[in-house]
Amino acid sequence: MPNIHFGDFDAIVLTGDFCEADFLRAAQFKEIEKKRKNPAYKMKPWYRVFGRRKARNLIENSAKQGRKILEFLDSQGVSVYVVPGNNDWAAEKSSDWEYERQGRLKGILSGLKNIKNTHNRLLEIGDFQIIGYGLTHSPEYPQYPQDLNIIGEKFLAKKKRDYTGWQKRMDYLFQKASKPVIFLSHNAPFGTKIDKILMRSSPRLGHHFGSLIVREAIEKYQPLLSISGHMHEHYGKVCLGDTLCIAAGFGADSNTLIETKGAGIIKLRFFRQNPK
Repeated sequence: MPNIHFGDFDAIVLTGDFCEADFLRAAQFKEIEKKRKNPAYKMKPWYRVFGRRKARNLIENSAKQGRKILEFLDSQGVSVYVVPGNNDWAAEKSSDWEYERQGRLKGILSGLKNIKNTHNRLLEIGDFQIIGYGLTHSPEYPQYPQDLNIIGEKFLAKKKRDYTGWQKRMDYLFQKASKPVIFLSHNAPFGTKIDKILMRSSPRLGHHFGSLIVREAIEKYQPLLSISGHMHEHYGKVCLGDTLCIAAGFGADSNTLIETKGAGIIKLRFFRQNPK
């Protein structure tokens, strides 16, 4: 449950992963390690690592926790702009498990009057417009040889189609914008100091694992501000051209205050209590 350390704010922005799902990462790391040691190993979906009954219970508990967090933020009485993260149980259409294909995200978000899902949308936010791009947790098209070796040709072709589709969608939204844009994404822009994996337990230690779509949109359209999450290791800012990119931090005690005046940013303050 987040602790809010600032007062007198007009809106809340949430970069996703309101549902806690560390068990997902643990299962995925385990399978990646097996594949690294034995290239012939056929990786299992995370839910098969646990078994479907246990996996279903894990999802239901995670969804309940995420809903409580959104209810708390909804109760603050201001608009809450969110993008869903890869942990937030959107429908996985390619899954061979019916329960995962159905997803839980719509139910988690429903009935909360102040929660505004910005994913794949252009919304008004005061003197600005906000464009949202959520869910993604890695480069939309593989950037490293080990990824290309793991993914079959059929799935690789699908990744390319999806990547191209998202490029077109972001182009449409940015070209439609008529005010300075705040770009809200789950993942950070690829190839920056805020998307490099520093977690020593990760099999991808040292790799950049941000979003290609986010990086390309920033370089092409230069929004005023880009706000992302996902990467647990990073909390701070970096500039890409004229765009200020913020890594909003991880955990209950990471808050960032953005103060604007007219069409500009006049104050940026990071607050993290008891950083790990």
